[in-house]
Amino acid sequence: MLSYLHGFHAGNFADMHKHAALWLVLEHLRKKKKPFCVIDTHAGSGWYDLGSDQAAKTGEWKDGYALAKAGSDAPEMLQHFLGYVAGFDPVAKGRDYGVREGDGYRGPFYPGSPFIVRDMLRDDDELVLIELHPREHETLHHRVKRDARIHLHKRDGYEGVVGMMPPAIRRGLVLMDPSYDVKQDYQKAAKAVREAWEKWPTATFMLWYPILEDGFDTELRKSFAGIKSSGGVLCAELATDQGGAKGRMRGTGLLVVNPPWQFDQQLGEIGDWLAKTCKLPGPAKHQMRWLVPAE
Repeated sequence: MLSYLHGFHAGNFADMHKHAALWLVLEHLRKKKKPFCVIDTHAGSGWYDLGSDQAAKTGEWKDGYALAKAGSDAPEMLQHFLGYVAGFDPVAKGRDYGVREGDGYRGPFYPGSPFIVRDMLRDDDELVLIELHPREHETLHHRVKRDARIHLHKRDGYEGVVGMMPPAIRRGLVLMDPSYDVKQDYQKAAKAVREAWEKWPTATFMLWYPILEDGFDTELRKSFAGIKSSGGVLCAELATDQGGAKGRMRGTGLLVVNPPWQFDQQLGEIGDWLAKTCKLPGPAKHQMRWLVPAE
């Protein structure tokens, strides 16, 4: 199914949690001079206009990014990320960010994972983007085609990431954040990450998932507990016990294989702050646990 469009949800509390974690991993990868590779399996359209009709229909960013931006005493690493987002203006960048004349952008803007990674790349680093949705792929192609460090593929992200393993550059990250439009996506995501990790066991793998009332996230966590990586498997969840409207998220989760050193401490501080600052369907808390302890 290809009905999901992230423009309705960009900048929500789940994006705040997921993209802050992505930022932490990228900061770690940049500490060494050796190049790194990032593979983004469900890339979307690259960046989003929070003044668009899509964003206005749900207003989710107002309970996520807007509250985080206005919050006080954010952890230092989160401040860096929020500062980057506040300065993200593709219209000012023009053609290099795929801005088309006459599209009527309103702003403010929010970067998706492809542009968060792109703006952290160095000259020798690479970014591989996978997007199957025809319209999202076309938009993303227009926005990244001028950057030789970026390689875009129109294919299924689950099979694509396994088929690309291992990349030529052996330091890096795989980010998978499917739409979970259908319940089979939970099994597909777990299977794809496991098979890809077996071929690239030194990489960091980060899988995002929604916390709903259906309980499929429980099976996902059980599956990841079977990945016996020496770097460990970390589970981080920002959620409330109170359910929202039917089909709406009550929380957001990340499963991270081989997280960087001190990632758990940094994300713990950020998650606790987001739990107090962003708006979820009810009182929120941030929880982390090692499904597989790091050796």
